[in-house]
Amino acid sequence: MSESRTRVLVLGRDKEWARRAMETFSETHDFVRLPAGAERNGSLPGPDLLRAADELMARRPFGAVVATSESTMLAAGFLRSQYGLPGLDYTQSLLVTNKWRMRGRLGSVVPSPRAWLSGRFLADRPEDGTDVTEVVVKPIASSASRDVRRMPVDEARAWLAGQDGLWLVEEAVAVEREFHCDGAFHDGRVSWLVISEYDRPALQTAGTWGTSFLRRADPLRPRLTGLTHRVVEELGVGDGVFHVEFLYDGARLTFGEVGLRPAGAGWGELLRVTTGADIWGAFVAAQLGVDSGFAPLRPAAETSGMLWARPNPDGSLPLPASQAGRLPGVVLVGEGNRARGAGPANSCDFEYRVCFEGLTPEGVDRLRAAVTATSGAGPVAAGIGTAE
Repeated sequence: MSESRTRVLVLGRDKEWARRAMETFSETHDFVRLPAGAERNGSLPGPDLLRAADELMARRPFGAVVATSESTMLAAGFLRSQYGLPGLDYTQSLLVTNKWRMRGRLGSVVPSPRAWLSGRFLADRPEDGTDVTEVVVKPIASSASRDVRRMPVDEARAWLAGQDGLWLVEEAVAVEREFHCDGAFHDGRVSWLVISEYDRPALQTAGTWGTSFLRRADPLRPRLTGLTHRVVEELGVGDGVFHVEFLYDGARLTFGEVGLRPAGAGWGELLRVTTGADIWGAFVAAQLGVDSGFAPLRPAAETSGMLWARPNPDGSLPLPASQAGRLPGVVLVGEGNRARGAGPANSCDFEYRVCFEGLTPEGVDRLRAAVTATSGAGPVAAGIGTAE
């Protein structure tokens, strides 16, 4: 290896888009991994991981750490703090992976639900939560709504009493609309932002569901933009990418969660085909401590977005992917992470994904109806309208 090249330790699963992003830096960086087994339970900087990282640093030093997903960002941050490497340090990583610390940092900055650690919720029955009738119980660290449950307070207390481990308990929001804001920031300030809306809240995702870029005329756009800027600036991080979620109850926007990484389930691919933005390239570059030169090529066309094809609530299957690719407005059909007919375990499980561009809102509804039909596109697809 040439001394001019930088060795980079990679933590996490071999994700396709992370791998493609790292390949763009292959002329200047060598990407290496720890011995098999060292990353077991790699979401935390455990003794096996630390021992293997020290051994590698002692013999073949690395100058950066890349985490390919949120599950290894905390461990990567610890190693950066330990060795003085670029990218998110341990404290910064903790704020965007540990939901309790996230609430503590951002709860006074943006409107947020009241929250308790499960032990405090069970032992003290906090006086400021006596008017709460429903709560959301979630792991301290997770993504894609994994193991997240919404239930009445008494049911939540009974459920938690029988569980091991520590959980986060939040006041439930009567969600009417759910948004996510994705983009990049430079010198701690948002440099590019696209706002999107899920077609229904993430905890109501039975069957095929999706997301669309928010129309420019939507009255909530200015508020969502301002809140996103406040979240990103409060975190005090130099360069990177973000995924922020907000809940709307018909009157108030409430902060959900923030991640300083690309959204999952093919979102980076959607941004690439609709705007030219390489969000994964910017994510890897920030961890390497180099300038990504991030610059979307064009604004997204209204209305563009993505559908995640899943079995219908009645058990019937969505349209085969080969037929979905021929529907009007579809610009890409991507592979899924579940076999055909397999039941999804969380909101990011799907059979295939459909990226669409330039449809009317009515056209999006017709596209969704066509994807969920099992007998072929038929006359439903014929009426899909594209935006003028």
